Amino acid sequence: MAATAPPFFADRMPPDHPRATAAERTAYDRYLAARNHYKEELLDEVVAAASDSPGGPVLEVGTGYGGLGVELLRRAARDTPLELHAVCESEAARELYARRLHDAGVTARLRIAPGGVPDPDDAAWRGRRFGTVYSANAFNTWPDPAGALGRLAALTAPGGRVLVNDLRRDPDPFILEYSLREMADDTSEEGRYRLRTYLISLQGAYTRAEVYDLLRHAGLTSWTAEPDGPMALTLRFRRAVARTRPAPTASAAPSDPWRSP
Repeated sequence: MAATAPPFFADRMPPDHPRATAAERTAYDRYLAARNHYKEELLDEVVAAASDSPGGPVLEVGTGYGGLGVELLRRAARDTPLELHAVCESEAARELYARRLHDAGVTARLRIAPGGVPDPDDAAWRGRRFGTVYSANAFNTWPDPAGALGRLAALTAPGGRVLVNDLRRDPDPFILEYSLREMADDTSEEGRYRLRTYLISLQGAYTRAEVYDLLRHAGLTSWTAEPDGPMALTLRFRRAVARTRPAPTASAAPSDPWRSP
C-alpha cells in the first residue's frame, strides 16, 4: 500500500450530526449538497457499473436525503435510464427525498431503514438483490461499518458491485488547507455551520490504513479501498458469479413485492 499523508486528526472521533429537528435536517442537507459537488466521478462510476451489471436495479444507502440520487437519475437519463431504490434513515428524510424526486420529474422507490442501511434478513429485503449498490458521505457514521459492508454485499446480485465513498482523515494536506481557508472565508451562519460540520466529519473519517485494518479483521478480503481524489476514498466489492449448470426448464418469474400498485 502506497504511503499517505499523516491524518489531520491523530485520533478518530465518531461524528455526531444532529438531525432531530427540521432546522437541523435542512442545515445538514445543505452541507451534503456542498459535498456532493465533488462526487462527479462517483456518479460516473455508478452509471457505468449499472450499465455493465448483469441486470437488476441500483440501490442507494445512507441518509436518504436525495441530493445525490436525483443527480444520478438525471445523469443516467442521458445514457441508459436506471431503476433506483433508495434507503432513507427516517420518515423525514423520505419526505425530503420524495419532494426532490417530484421537483426534478424523476422517480425512485424509497424505503426506510434505521441508519440508512437495510438488513437483508428483514422480510421487506429478503431475497432482494441489486446490480449496483452505492453510498456516499455515510461510511464514517455507521456504528458497525464492517457489518454494514457485509449487509451491502449480501444485497448484491452475482456479478454486481458495491461502491462506498467517503471523506478520509489522511487527505492531501495542501488541498485540505485550501479547502479549510475557503470555507473559513464564509463567515455567514451557514458558512460557519458548514466548516464546523466538515471538521466533525473529517475527524470521524477513517484513514486508508484504518479501512484496510477494518476489512482484514472482519475477513472482508474481497473488498478494496483506494483514494478517490485528494480528499476521499472508495471501498469497492464485486460479487463473484457462481458457475452452475443451466436449469432444464425455465420457471415463471416470482412476483415483485416492491412493485408499485
